[in-house]
Amino acid sequence: MLPNPKYDLLVPTRRRLLQHGAAVVAGLALPIPGWGGDFWSQPRELWLIRGRESVKAVYWADGKLIPEGYVALCRVLRDVQLNLAVQIDPVTLDILRGVYGWLRYFGIDRPITVLSGYRHPYTNARTERAALNSLHMLGQAADIRIPGVAASRIAQLGKYLSAGGVGYYPADGFTHLDRGKLRAWTG
Repeated sequence: MLPNPKYDLLVPTRRRLLQHGAAVVAGLALPIPGWGGDFWSQPRELWLIRGRESVKAVYWADGKLIPEGYVALCRVLRDVQLNLAVQIDPVTLDILRGVYGWLRYFGIDRPITVLSGYRHPYTNARTERAALNSLHMLGQAADIRIPGVAASRIAQLGKYLSAGGVGYYPADGFTHLDRGKLRAWTG
């Protein structure tokens, strides 16, 4: 739990969203103070960390992928067991961006800690509790933490974004986000 009065604002209820003039549901705009236009028309930046690696990069701007930033983020989201990077689905990056942008909107500028991104089928088969048809194998899922933000809050936000699956793992303190069918579970 954050020792910050803004923490309760992280509970993504529709009332709070409307009170702050923000919307992140598909197709709606999230106005950010000081920015012209809406949230999704701005350059899309992510700050990801994994182990000793840290990448803060813009992966989308002016209606197209930015190769340097996109590749850097894909590298962080690689299968670390096999050291194999693939093209991560841009919608998956957008889901992470939605979470990151929401936090930044409330003045919380912290990196997203990646526990798992892409998984090769070999790695997935050897990962405890991994689904046989995991979207990790398609580069369409990420297991994350954000320092100082409860996994339950990230899961609530993931559900509110309505962009795919949300798994909440309280015992392990992480949240799974993917771009698959809308569904939610507790692991």
